[in-house]
Amino acid sequence: MRKNVLKIFIAALSILLFAAMVIGADAACQPSNDYVRYEVTGDTDSVNVVLNNDMGGSESYNNVPLPFRMDYGGFKEKYVYLYAYNNGEEGTITANIYVNGNLFKTATSSGPYVTAVVEGDK
Repeated sequence: MRKNVLKIFIAALSILLFAAMVIGADAACQPSNDYVRYEVTGDTDSVNVVLNNDMGGSESYNNVPLPFRMDYGGFKEKYVYLYAYNNGEEGTITANIYVNGNLFKTATSSGPYVTAVVEGDK
């Protein structure tokens, strides 16, 4: 009788551990929902900006004045990128990506028609 109870207990414990592993693995495979902020600052008149959005697509903005900022909540994409192109004959631009309020990447470029690029897996 004790052997049967022990077998039932071990079987139940095995099922629970298996279920916990499956649920944990499924949660680990899900993309995170991060808050992402793109920001371009500088002293030039305007920039062109290209970035990836929270739906996996690309967005572009032309001749935007600085500072430029775009926020996304629930950002599921792993890879983020921000390209900022100086439209002016002089000036400095800085491109920043923030993930969950923390600076993830930054780049600065100076001069006519330069590009500041930040990208990577967050």
